Amino acid sequence: MYVPRLCSGTVKVFVGAFRALGIDARPLPEGNARTRELAAAHLTGDECYPQAITLGNFLKLAEEPGFDPARTAIFMPSASGPCRFGQYAHLFRRTMDNMGMEEVQIVSPVFDDGYRGLQQSGHDLFRYVWWAITVGDILRKALHRTRPYELEPGATERVYDESLERCCNALADTSTAGSTKFKALKAELEQCSVLFHAVKVDRTEARPLIGVVGEIFCRLNDFSNEDLTKRIENHGGEVWVSDITEWILYGYTWEREEMRSFGGKWSRNYLTSILTEKVIKGDLHKLEGIFHELLAGREEPASVQVVLDNAAPYLDPHAGLGEMTLNIGKAIYLHQKGVAGIVDISPFSCMNGIVSEAIYPTMSKALDNIPIKVFYFDGTQSTLDDDVEIFMELAMSYTRKKGAASKRTA
Repeated sequence: MYVPRLCSGTVKVFVGAFRALGIDARPLPEGNARTRELAAAHLTGDECYPQAITLGNFLKLAEEPGFDPARTAIFMPSASGPCRFGQYAHLFRRTMDNMGMEEVQIVSPVFDDGYRGLQQSGHDLFRYVWWAITVGDILRKALHRTRPYELEPGATERVYDESLERCCNALADTSTAGSTKFKALKAELEQCSVLFHAVKVDRTEARPLIGVVGEIFCRLNDFSNEDLTKRIENHGGEVWVSDITEWILYGYTWEREEMRSFGGKWSRNYLTSILTEKVIKGDLHKLEGIFHELLAGREEPASVQVVLDNAAPYLDPHAGLGEMTLNIGKAIYLHQKGVAGIVDISPFSCMNGIVSEAIYPTMSKALDNIPIKVFYFDGTQSTLDDDVEIFMELAMSYTRKKGAASKRTA
């Protein structure tokens, strides 16, 4: 079973959750020029960029010697609503059938129940997947917190890669299950914390902290955003990227909102949603606590409701659903945490990005004129470094003005 590279790091842990059940799970190949070339032959041009990348990477895989459709499955989650994400699995199915690969299976859990449908694939699979996503988020945060300050170029990425492998192996171990597996994963994550703390850094010069929001695939997949986070670091910044866990927890909040709207409050499903969220948030806090010292100051909101409440003055969370609401609310939260600028990474023509971009100027004015920029991606960028350099100048200027204002107030 092949898993799309929503995040190139997280997917390396994610596959371990399925290997624990004896499934040979692997990440799809990394993207390259061939990815776009293969996808273009099956698309109309109306699809979003992540859809093209995901399809192209699978078609690239299908070109490899020994590829057998009858022994291949694709993990392709889905969601309802107006976002084109809900079309991905259907596009895959149509393309596979048109190419004579009808035997390829598509595993497609849905967002509507917080992806709890994964439970049908095996006992404890849902929690294993949640642990994988949580660990992936933690390790990515540690990477971004350490890499800009490393004294030996490449040292942090080596630790990051080793940490991903350690956690994947802990999850994939078929000799453990349930609480025993969680204990083993915690032990490995504790060793990963030691490895990150051992990286030699110089933090004497503070860097402008840049908050990153946007469409979940594009902001986390390095190929689709052309390594934008590393480019920001190369231009003197440090990034704080919104997590994958935020999207999952938003799913539970919205699931219960839908139940309340349609008379299902206090039903069995409603209580199941509450209890499931309580359990997985407990696991989240236990795992995050291991990196508390390194990630101090990078704490996520206490709940998704904080983000939704932040967004409400600009975008009604009951009307503007999905990532646009999370983008607006999270940008306000990041401003409250002291970032020097906010970057929104979105695919070209993305509805969520367009709606957010329309709101950002008004919001920026209310937030001390903090610089906010939307970076759209479709594989044709030519002036990206110039755009990043200009944005970082704005962020540094904002930091200087803020510092001067603080001194005047004092």
